Amino acid sequence: MLHHGPSDEVQPDTSTPDIATNKHTLQRVRGKVKTVAKRVLNIDSPEHEDVDKTPYAEAVEELNDSPAFNTSNLLNKSRKGSSRVPEKVIAFLQATVNAVVDPKETIKSGATRKTAGKIAKSHPYLSRQADLEFLQAHDDLARAQDTQSSNIDEVGSAQRDEDVDDCEEHVQALENKRHNMRVAWITSRHVQRVRVVDPLPPPFPDDRFFEEKDDCGFPAFNWGKWIAYKLLIGSHQFTAQYVDDFEELPFDIDTLRRYVERFIVVSAPLQTFVLDVRRIYRWEDPVRTSKWMALYFFCWYISHIMTFIYGYIICCVVLNYYYPTSLAELRAEIERSIDRGATALKAGEMMDQHGSKDWLAPLIDQLGPVFQVYVGDLVNTLESVNNFYHFRSPAASFALLFLLATVFLICAIGNSKFAMKVLWFIIGMTFFVCWPISSLYPRYRLLVSPLKWLFWDIPTHAEWSFQYLHERCAVAREAILSKPSDHNSVRTGSKPSNNSDSESFYSSHSVPFDEEIDIMSFGCTYLHLPGRFIISTTAIRFTSSAPLSYQSFHKPYSSLVEISKRQSRSSILSPLAKITTGTDKLELWFNHAGASSGMHGMGDMGSATPVLLENMRDRDKAFNAVIGFSGLRWQHLQKERQTVDVKQRGGRSNQP
Repeated sequence: MLHHGPSDEVQPDTSTPDIATNKHTLQRVRGKVKTVAKRVLNIDSPEHEDVDKTPYAEAVEELNDSPAFNTSNLLNKSRKGSSRVPEKVIAFLQATVNAVVDPKETIKSGATRKTAGKIAKSHPYLSRQADLEFLQAHDDLARAQDTQSSNIDEVGSAQRDEDVDDCEEHVQALENKRHNMRVAWITSRHVQRVRVVDPLPPPFPDDRFFEEKDDCGFPAFNWGKWIAYKLLIGSHQFTAQYVDDFEELPFDIDTLRRYVERFIVVSAPLQTFVLDVRRIYRWEDPVRTSKWMALYFFCWYISHIMTFIYGYIICCVVLNYYYPTSLAELRAEIERSIDRGATALKAGEMMDQHGSKDWLAPLIDQLGPVFQVYVGDLVNTLESVNNFYHFRSPAASFALLFLLATVFLICAIGNSKFAMKVLWFIIGMTFFVCWPISSLYPRYRLLVSPLKWLFWDIPTHAEWSFQYLHERCAVAREAILSKPSDHNSVRTGSKPSNNSDSESFYSSHSVPFDEEIDIMSFGCTYLHLPGRFIISTTAIRFTSSAPLSYQSFHKPYSSLVEISKRQSRSSILSPLAKITTGTDKLELWFNHAGASSGMHGMGDMGSATPVLLENMRDRDKAFNAVIGFSGLRWQHLQKERQTVDVKQRGGRSNQP
């Protein structure tokens, strides 16, 4: 049994009411004495922090300490090695010797170890200890509710009501913590580049844009292209975020590894389902298998197999909405052996090992880009299915349920032959219409994907993380705006800064309350000058520590086009360092004031200009904060390689 302290765990009531009442009375008196002592001694440390906090203090604490924003609180622990420096020196020398003797094999083994290491720690936010604490908190809540319903006196009833409230607050706190760690893991490991989804469609091109020369050299109007642009611009409000920025996504082995990692994580429920089906057809439980066999042949006899499948999906989703099964599934996972999870991890390592063989390398070079696209789309679909089942977007989930219910009624009431005709018609249209467009124009493949239509507007894990950051930042902004302006300022270049960014809120000079309020700041260099990157309620800017002879950037959120994480190439001595400081960069792309957004929503950056912030401390925290406080709609993009052809990005140049 795990213990969370006297205030967190409610033990079963095995004592008499009087003894229990006296015990709880002593606890209340002890708590009041502690509170009075804290106020008298003015103790402000986190360990002795007063329970009653203002909304402003809670907002500051969340922005500084929550893993959803400050991912280093959760993930940077794994970046520090536990080995001693001499061991690292020996390992470095051995690696150097191996590289000289057999450089090709060294590269292969290094890539394999890197992939295996990343996959092995692919789920740090769901540690076994965190799961046990979560289950223990729910057990405490259940015991407190059972005790609350017992026949006791009025004093004991009031105390038990207080205990239930404490347990519910503890469960809610753990759920928020799990959400924060989930967002930290998603945004830190799998979100490297995002783009603003422009709410306004780009201007429609003139007629000369659609004129092309025919075989005889005469100009001809391309009506197909004109209709396609009409459809794209007309449906811009709900299709812009599903248009890629590459005509052909460049193959990148790191991106493929991330897709495989995401697939291993998101396919855990699918693995459970497959194993459950395996137990059925192996007749491990004859009674259960007999029931399923009888049900199947009954549905087959009445020609309603698809009707049963639709109804089964609807029942499972509706039951999960009213009676969530996540807690029971988590308890069952802990009680079961972890062999299934170990096998999945080993399977991922085996994929990388076989992929590094000599005979498979040319095949990967040829099929890698296509395979990468399909794996990425499959992972996004599985994440959308998972979020549909758990109602991450209730409106979209209910819309899909309504669609499934309609199909169910058509199959159940109508003729089964008609239902099969509709199914085969959809398959034929997909094969002869959707797949050709998807293959010839990969950027628009999601717009003609029947699976994407089915799960339209249901977020992936990355999109859900963006929504979560927006919600938390909206709460923090409201709390900050309600605070007097002399408290709403951050450290800028007007004061010498230390080497830490742990205190993002620092009182120096205030900004007028009705114009702009600074929220967070981060140390970095811009154009080789040290300073601070400042995030405010309405804009972002850079303030240099030294006077500048030119204007630094100060841009509103509405001018943002894209944000991407950059990383300097590791030096030869990087294996000896515990933390790679000074290599994190943040690249931001802005539109000129008053300039048209161009066609960047369709892959063209238009008139966007880049800003590169180097040596940024807490870069991931700044990345998440900009996404949250901007209030813009963001699209998750593939991490861009450093050597991408400029022509692939509509004339855009890449920063190092």
